[in-house]
Amino acid sequence: MKAVTFSISHLTLLGLLLTVAAANEPIPEKDGIIAIEMESTASPLDLWEEKTEINDFSGESYLEFTGNKPTHGPPLSPLVYRFKAGRGGLYHFYLRCARETIEERSDLANDAYIRLEGDFGAGPTPGDKHGMDAPLAMLKNDTKFFGGKDRIFVWASGNRIDPGGHDNKRVAIYELKAGQVYTFTISGRSQFFKADCFEFRHQDATARADIR
Repeated sequence: MKAVTFSISHLTLLGLLLTVAAANEPIPEKDGIIAIEMESTASPLDLWEEKTEINDFSGESYLEFTGNKPTHGPPLSPLVYRFKAGRGGLYHFYLRCARETIEERSDLANDAYIRLEGDFGAGPTPGDKHGMDAPLAMLKNDTKFFGGKDRIFVWASGNRIDPGGHDNKRVAIYELKAGQVYTFTISGRSQFFKADCFEFRHQDATARADIR
């Protein structure tokens, strides 16, 4: 039998392929919670930078968006994540994030675009008024989601979907189906926005008490 030999380059390539394959595996739900670190994406970071400067980040690092302006901009550098819902039902979206105060303004560098792809529905009370659940079209298309404190990571949820305009916010709730695989994308909107991790929490899971 002829011996099979591998060069270092072949082993390196194999390792990279295995790493990419593992990163593309859908992240499973655990106890009603789908928890994902921002740096775990298999997407190229592009205009996102991996950083560790702000204390109290989870995982290995957090990501900071470096494109556009601190005020706003188009969706750039999409980061893609795949996950699997172990049970059906309503899931609330939570993003652990931080912003920056620029020129004494607290409403800058505080948002990104989010969207979800797959077979799912909107929350129980979707509508076009402030404080209602986000309609399906908002959840399926790049829509602004804002939050964070000045260089401090906090969990943002609830009335954070922002289609534009004052007092015109929605709640990010998704009706997911058991066993379905979903693709979540977060894209850069405002420069210096920082994202650490995010969660989809089933309605029966314990709600987070540290939302700001």
